[in-house]
Amino acid sequence: MANPQKENGHTALANEMWDALAKYRLSGEEWKCLIVIIRKTYGWQKKSDHISLSQFAKATDMKRQSVSRALKSLSAKMLIGVSKNADSSILEYRLHKDFE
Repeated sequence: MANPQKENGHTALANEMWDALAKYRLSGEEWKCLIVIIRKTYGWQKKSDHISLSQFAKATDMKRQSVSRALKSLSAKMLIGVSKNADSSILEYRLHKDFE
């Protein structure tokens, strides 16, 4: 039986951010990918992280093609930032904090 405890790790995100995110109309696939980004960044006290499509697919039980489509949509909606470093083939993702 699962028995999750805050003491075993948690992801802190400001209530203001959750309030802003609640106003967006997102598909289930977009939400899944957004949650992975929040978990992989704020869950580890980081503002951004390199996350492969394989990691997204495993964490969400989605196909890589669906993950890619959802990430492109989140980026177009300006909810996430995506960048590529010269020394890595894996893209870096971050949550945009300015929702205005």
